[in-house]
Amino acid sequence: MSTTGLHLTQSQALCSSLHHHLSTMSSDPLVDYYKATMYENLFLGLVYGVYLVLYVTSVHILLCSPGFTSSRPRMFMFGITTFMFIMGIIALVLEKTLEFQSIQWVTLIFSTMAGDVWSSYHTNVVFAVDATIIRLMYILGDIICAWRAVVLWNRHSHVIAILLLFILGTTAAAGCELGLSLVPLFKSDLPYFTTQGKATVNFGPLIMVGPTLATNLVSTGLIAWKAWQRRISIRRHLGEGSGSVRAERVFALLIESGFIYCCLWILYLISAFGVIPPPAFVIMNHVLVFASGLYPTLIIIFVAMQKSPIEYYSTRMQFARGPAGGPPTVGDNVYPIRHEYASDSDTHVPSMVFVVTSDEEKGGSLVSGTNLSTLSS
Repeated sequence: MSTTGLHLTQSQALCSSLHHHLSTMSSDPLVDYYKATMYENLFLGLVYGVYLVLYVTSVHILLCSPGFTSSRPRMFMFGITTFMFIMGIIALVLEKTLEFQSIQWVTLIFSTMAGDVWSSYHTNVVFAVDATIIRLMYILGDIICAWRAVVLWNRHSHVIAILLLFILGTTAAAGCELGLSLVPLFKSDLPYFTTQGKATVNFGPLIMVGPTLATNLVSTGLIAWKAWQRRISIRRHLGEGSGSVRAERVFALLIESGFIYCCLWILYLISAFGVIPPPAFVIMNHVLVFASGLYPTLIIIFVAMQKSPIEYYSTRMQFARGPAGGPPTVGDNVYPIRHEYASDSDTHVPSMVFVVTSDEEKGGSLVSGTNLSTLSS
């Protein structure tokens, strides 16, 4: 069995699978290859079916949510998620087109009944478009993850600067890796899949994997850090209410999904040494594209349903005037909580929230219209 290098596109992984099947076929090679391709397509149909259901759910929630047209962040999330979904479908169609061409080449090898096969130039052009779309989706997925961390950190300048550097590094690395992958193709008279899948370890794609993995680890780590800070603050001020538990669960979902995505990239990294069999690697490539679009889709569901701490704590509150017409004063029954859950839809949320610990009005400093259930339910 031949080993395969680390390839960052579904098409390159497909050619590795093709070589794997050709080297392990039984007495009926075409039947074996067609069966393997059929099983891969069945699994991929299930994967993209799940993606479709979640995407439609997120779109329904967004379009039915009040104030959707007046919320620029929600419209942005709708646009970016729809764009990633469409790009994912286009990449899938291109991938199946390339797969059909590879099957024709396999048939041409073992039979004289093969139909017309595209020229190497046209095949490589389709491969180039497919590779570009997939890398673009990876970059957009990194941007969404970084944006969530920035929002949770109340758009802290240091957090923005750090994550911006990682995003720029990921984008530059993706461009360099894409160029290294495509330039040799158009210098050859053969289609891409006739020269791939050899018994070598390809370290070129590590140029992209490293920055992408680092960006997701840092973004997820910042979200986890903020979740830990908020857990301490919420439990200190609001106790063990259902709202605090709900906030913690949503934070946990964001963190877990981020780390699962990082684990997929780690497996990708390990596959550089031929640990994962090529057929499984083909499926894994599709799962990575699916996961890059799934993360922002899940975030839309959490935020749009107002079950995410990012928006759950962003309800605009009205405060009664203090004794001299000023803001509420901090006393025995009023304590400040720094409002670090910046709103995605309301930029006028005060940076300091005052919570009254009893219903007694002390010197006119009672917070009017502030319902603790808004914070804890």
